[in-house]
Amino acid sequence: MTTRFILDRYVIREVTVPFLLGMFALNSLFLINQLVRLSELFVGRGLTLEALGRLVGVLLPPFLLATLPAACLLAGIVAFARMSADSEFIALRSCGVSFLRLMRPVAFFSGLVAAGALALGVATQPWGQGKLKEVALKTLEEHAGAALTPGSFNDLFGDVVVYVENADRGGDLDNIFISDERDPEQPLLVTARGGHLVRTPEEGFLGLRLQGGEIYRVGPVGAPIFRVRFDEYDLKLRVRSESGPTFANIGEIRREVVRRRASGEPVERILRLWLDRSKNETLAVACLIFGILGPALGLTAVRSGRMGGFAVGVVLVVAYYAATTMTGALAVTGRMPVVAAAWAPSGLFALITLWVLWRAQHDRTLIPRLRPRLRAAAGPEKG
Repeated sequence: MTTRFILDRYVIREVTVPFLLGMFALNSLFLINQLVRLSELFVGRGLTLEALGRLVGVLLPPFLLATLPAACLLAGIVAFARMSADSEFIALRSCGVSFLRLMRPVAFFSGLVAAGALALGVATQPWGQGKLKEVALKTLEEHAGAALTPGSFNDLFGDVVVYVENADRGGDLDNIFISDERDPEQPLLVTARGGHLVRTPEEGFLGLRLQGGEIYRVGPVGAPIFRVRFDEYDLKLRVRSESGPTFANIGEIRREVVRRRASGEPVERILRLWLDRSKNETLAVACLIFGILGPALGLTAVRSGRMGGFAVGVVLVVAYYAATTMTGALAVTGRMPVVAAAWAPSGLFALITLWVLWRAQHDRTLIPRLRPRLRAAAGPEKG
C-alpha cells in the first residue's frame, strides 16, 4: 500500500464522517418540522404510522437532494479545521504535501456525491411528480377524516372550497359551507348542518354526503338567486392535482414554452417545471463546488481566528440558496432566461471557490486581519 493511497484514504475518511453527520442533522431538522405538522393528523385525525411514513417518504427525497451541497461544505470545513488545529496540515506541508495535493481525494469524494445527487434527481423527478398525489389519494381513501381541516377553508379540491366547523377522525362533519366554482357562469353556494365523507370508486374523487342544507345558485349580476333545500345531497369532489403536464426532456419543455408564448397562453407553470428539471444538474455541480470550497474555509477557520471559516461558510450557504430562489423567481416571471437563472448561482460560487483556493494555497487568511495593518498605518508608538 503506497503512501499516497494511505493519505487519500485518510482524507476521505476524515471528510466522510462529518458529511454523514451533517446529512443526519439537516434531514433531522426537516423531519422534526414535518412531524410536528403531521402529528395533528396522527393524534386527532386517525392517520396510522404507516400512512405518515408514506407521506414522509415522498417528501424526503427533494429535501435530501437540496441538503447535499450544504453537507459537502460542512464536511470539508470540519475535517480540515481539525487537521489544521492539530497541526496535521503543518506536518504534511513540511513533508512536501501541498494543499492542492490534499484536494485530490476531496475532489474525488465531492465528485461521488455529485454523481449520487444527479442520479437521485433523475430517479426521483418523474417518480415524485405523481407519487405525492397517489399517496395523498390512498391516504384520503383509508382515512377520510384527514381530508378536511376544521376551522379553515380547505382548497384541496381545486375550484371547490370547503369549510367545516368540526370534523372527527371517522369523517363526520358539522356546520358545512361550500363554494363551488367549477362552472364559472353559475357558481354554487352550499350550506349544511352536517355531513359525512365517503369513499368513491373513481380514482381521484372523494364523496361528501350532506344532510339538512340549502343550495344557492348565483347567476350574472342582476339575475335572481335560486335556492334549493335538501334533506340529503351527495357531492363528488375531485382532489386537485399539482403535477401538471409531463415532459420527457428539456427539449420538449422548451418547445412547449415557445408554443404557449406564440399562442398567448401563460407559461409560468412550464417555466417553473423547466427550472425544476434543471436543478438536477445544478445541485450536482453545487455539491462539487461546495465540496472543494469547504477545505479552504476549514483552514481559514483556524488562521482567521474565532471560527472565521465556519461563519463565512454559513453565510455562503445562505447566500447560495437565496440567490437560487431569487434567480428562480426572475425566471418564472420571464425577466431572466431559465438557463441563466439555473446556472448563475453555481457560476458565481465557482469563481468564489477559485479565489478562496488561491488564498489557501498561498497560506493567506480568507479575511485579512485589519488590526496589524491599522497599527502599521498609525506608525510606531511614542514612548
